[in-house]
Amino acid sequence: MLTLRLNKRLLKYLSVIKTNWIHLVGFYISTYIGLIIFRLLGMQRYSYESWNSTLFLNLLTIPLLFFTYGLIILICFHLIIILMDLLAFRFIPVRFEYILIVEWLVIIPPFVYWAFKYDYWLWLFLTASFLCTQFIRKRWLKGIVNE
Repeated sequence: MLTLRLNKRLLKYLSVIKTNWIHLVGFYISTYIGLIIFRLLGMQRYSYESWNSTLFLNLLTIPLLFFTYGLIILICFHLIIILMDLLAFRFIPVRFEYILIVEWLVIIPPFVYWAFKYDYWLWLFLTASFLCTQFIRKRWLKGIVNE
């Protein structure tokens, strides 16, 4: 009986962790949209690219950007999210909105700092994407935790 309870709890935690894949999809979409907006605004860093490159080549290069330049950041990001998910949903399982907002507030300061320090505004798109994907996760998490 105890092992059955532990297995259910472990499966529930793993299900919560599995919902974090949505952040990668959100980062991909927000990076793509951000690069198009930067190109439309004529920002100097992005104005040398052709529209063909902006619209089509970026679909292939964004994953390369994530897994070369951003791999360490993505790993640290997901480890922090997983740790916070495990702790929060273990001790405060019914306050989804608060948990997700606190996770967002804890994680975004470095991104905002880097955006202003390095004049790399794509970080702001990623923070907005993270907030949106947190609320997408909220619907899934309610179903998982309330089972």
